Amino acid sequence: MPSSSLPVRPIPNLTLSAAKACATAIEVHALSLSIPMNIAIVDASTHLLHFSRMDNAKITSISIAIDKAFTAAGHRVGTHTYKEAVWPGGMAYGLGGSNGGRFMTVGGGLPIKDTEGRVVGGVGCSMGTPAQDEECARKGVEVVEKLIREVEGRVRARL
Repeated sequence: MPSSSLPVRPIPNLTLSAAKACATAIEVHALSLSIPMNIAIVDASTHLLHFSRMDNAKITSISIAIDKAFTAAGHRVGTHTYKEAVWPGGMAYGLGGSNGGRFMTVGGGLPIKDTEGRVVGGVGCSMGTPAQDEECARKGVEVVEKLIREVEGRVRARL
């Protein structure tokens, strides 16, 4: 039966153990950069799954990290994508005020995708520059995507 005719569809979702692995990889990289990071990981439905606040990370960056993860998972692209489009006159001007002001247009949020390109979650980092936040987020995404590939490889090997 084609999936379009089903009344429901399964949504692949990030697990807590994968979210923790993601956060650990980010913490290790953030330490190497000497940046105390706020790290948020959400599931495919944009709900907070895991949060880490490293020692000395700013309290004011907590919601920024959470909203970067929310935006990356919900819009299915990195938050850095909007950098040039959100200025006055830009094609996405005003977008930052959407979703109750939660839509982030600053780098540091990335979606986490499975091997079929479906978004299973998102990660948001905040405390460094937007480029540093994105670099840290990418380390976490890489770890989770590697875990996904390994599990899928084992499943295929059993078939």
